[in-house]
Amino acid sequence: MSRQIRITVSRDIDLLLSKVAKKLGKKKSMLARELMEQKLYDLKLIQKELWDLRED
Repeated sequence: MSRQIRITVSRDIDLLLSKVAKKLGKKKSMLARELMEQKLYDLKLIQKELWDLRED
């Protein structure tokens, strides 16, 4: 099940997200979600959670 969250970013980050999203032909919210998910993978937080679930 999907959940919505709201984030607050600086004006500069908002402008950057807007520019990149336009260039990629994506919605700004989709780009922000993809970036957040990628960062979670990079920090190995998602892999750790999945590994912990496997051990239960």
